Amino acid sequence: MSKNNSSTTAKWRLGALLPLGAALSGMAMASEPVEEPTANEGQEIILKDVKVKANREKQANRFKAETSSTGSKTEMALRDIPQSVSVVKKELIQSQNAFSLRDALKNVSGLTIAAGEGGRTGDSITLRGFAASADQYLDGVKDNGQYNRDTFFIERAEVLKGASSILFGRGATGGVINQVAKKPTGKTGISGGFTYGLYDFKRTSLDAESAYKDLSARLNFMYQDAGSFRDYNSTNRWGIAPSFALKLTPDTDLSLNLLHQEEEGVFDYGVPMVKGRPADVPINTFYGFADNRLMDTDVNVATVALTHRFNSDFSVKNSVRVGEYERKYLTHLFSGAATGSGLNATINRTQALRLNTQENVYNQTDFVFKKPLLGFNNTLMFGSEFGWEDYDFKSKNSFRANGTSTTFPISIFNPVSARSTAILASDFSGTLATNRATHAQTYAGYVLDQFEISPEWKLLAGTRYDVFEAQQEDRLGVANFESSVDQWSPRGGIVWQPSKTQSYYFSYGKSFNPSAESLSLSANNVNLPPEQNHNYEIGAKLDFFDNRLSATAALFRLEKTNARTTSPLDPNLQILAGEQRTDGFELGLAGEILPRWDVSVTYAYLNAEITKSNNSAVGSVSGLTKSFQGMTSTNVPEHSGVAWTSYRLTDNWEIGGGVFYATDRYADNVNEAVLPGYARLDAVLAYHQKHYDVQLNVFNLTDTVYYESGQQNSALPGTPVTGQLSVNFKY
Repeated sequence: MSKNNSSTTAKWRLGALLPLGAALSGMAMASEPVEEPTANEGQEIILKDVKVKANREKQANRFKAETSSTGSKTEMALRDIPQSVSVVKKELIQSQNAFSLRDALKNVSGLTIAAGEGGRTGDSITLRGFAASADQYLDGVKDNGQYNRDTFFIERAEVLKGASSILFGRGATGGVINQVAKKPTGKTGISGGFTYGLYDFKRTSLDAESAYKDLSARLNFMYQDAGSFRDYNSTNRWGIAPSFALKLTPDTDLSLNLLHQEEEGVFDYGVPMVKGRPADVPINTFYGFADNRLMDTDVNVATVALTHRFNSDFSVKNSVRVGEYERKYLTHLFSGAATGSGLNATINRTQALRLNTQENVYNQTDFVFKKPLLGFNNTLMFGSEFGWEDYDFKSKNSFRANGTSTTFPISIFNPVSARSTAILASDFSGTLATNRATHAQTYAGYVLDQFEISPEWKLLAGTRYDVFEAQQEDRLGVANFESSVDQWSPRGGIVWQPSKTQSYYFSYGKSFNPSAESLSLSANNVNLPPEQNHNYEIGAKLDFFDNRLSATAALFRLEKTNARTTSPLDPNLQILAGEQRTDGFELGLAGEILPRWDVSVTYAYLNAEITKSNNSAVGSVSGLTKSFQGMTSTNVPEHSGVAWTSYRLTDNWEIGGGVFYATDRYADNVNEAVLPGYARLDAVLAYHQKHYDVQLNVFNLTDTVYYESGQQNSALPGTPVTGQLSVNFKY
């Protein structure tokens, strides 16, 4: 592949072959037995009344998942995976009206929403105390573009926690987030919905599928036009995701899945921090410019996959993914701490016009061989991955037409969102602050084996070898860089299952973070070896009430043993002298407590600490220089969790709700900027009929003021009390 990023226009391309979706639940029919009458000639025959009762279609366990495709290279029972895996099913997503992936992932223990650390935009995630923004996957293939992911086309979201480079290569420190897309089922049907909510929220979606002979197709579509409780904010988003499945032979399947999504929005990091806390201002207060509305995203992802079964024991799947991501936006950031006092306090702002385009091409080949070995059940998985990524980034300081960097102060307690007139840059002519292109290549092979020692004991072990190369071209003539690393990533685990309802495990996994992990290199880190991460975990997975309810628990240590820090001898160089560790405990409960009563409960205790560092910074409150060592990692609450429940009062009426909870989080590395803890209460009321449903969702019932994410100088408020009414249909 050429290293030149020759095309900036989005194109449709072939993408990956994917497994078919889960089977749908059937309808149970029951009737009383009918006695055969004895017929005598000339005698009147009177038949007994025949009562036929058609039960409502029985839904499968709505919140409890049985399998995952993220914990290994094939669909595997969750109880057989020696690692913590969280699965957010579409039924839970629908119950909560979680239209964005970020909202769906709030159900995952140990996961928090971040605020664009490292200059990234789109979905920013922290998992077990480590950034996971670049650890995004779609049907098991890398999808690390910067955009806001929607749930309109996904069947479920799966999160594999802990170091997992054996499955996913570079990154995967705190874990990975994998979206599983909706695929053709071979049936014919159509469903969709319309939602209207406060703050002028409007959304419609469609899910239609059909089949003809050996070809089946499915189409998902979404359009959303939404205002916001934040002044001068709005979002316009639409997407389409067609998918096709073709049975070439009884043993060979071909699938094609496409995604196109566009969005227009506003770059908004919220309100300023004052003395280490969010400013005491109304949460709708906007500090940008009334005509600054530029945050445009254009995403195209295509995946094609070919699956062939050589026999009942041996199969292969080859997936090809092409992804193109473009994001053009005007940043709006607070620069430095607030100055002045009282009502005269002000804070400086900086803005930059940015454009990032990214193109990924990945090919994955996975073999699965299921054959007893020495009389014991055995599943051998092996394969390869080849990938190419081109990333182009331009940036222009925006407060002066000639690109000169400067700041623009604004009153904190009496801001005026004036129009920006001529001070904002609108194109990339003139002087640029950044103009670079990064090219990366991945070459990898892996082997992973699950071996049954006995019906009660299972071993899972394997390793992966990665070669990751990156080249960065600086078009401003500053410097060009090249980096190449190679890495082994082992993984091992043992599972003890004394009964069909109990599963206990211990596992170890490793991952690595090269300097160019996020497709950016600099002079101070280009020659550094990768950071190394280790995950040790012990846990249990239990089933109750005839497998209707599952409970999980995990105790783990996740540590980065050689984190990048600034050299004490040369502030322009980085060295591997830091350490970071998260000790934690997680609990989960999902399924039916009683018939008609579904629950999903997660809890996480995280002790995330920078255990070794020679870095320091000036505190925004104390004004003193403090070392990072001994500080709590940013954006990691000590306690967090979600409890969601839904109860069917009758066949038609459903009521439910839940609480989202997190304790204080630090927004800076010296632990002086704090985002307060909160508990947010939501509720849902739904009326179900055969061909339609009406659902009312109310968010933040108690109108709690809370902050979803933040940085040292800014905090983004969460939604106030609001509601949405949805009408959904299905045929």
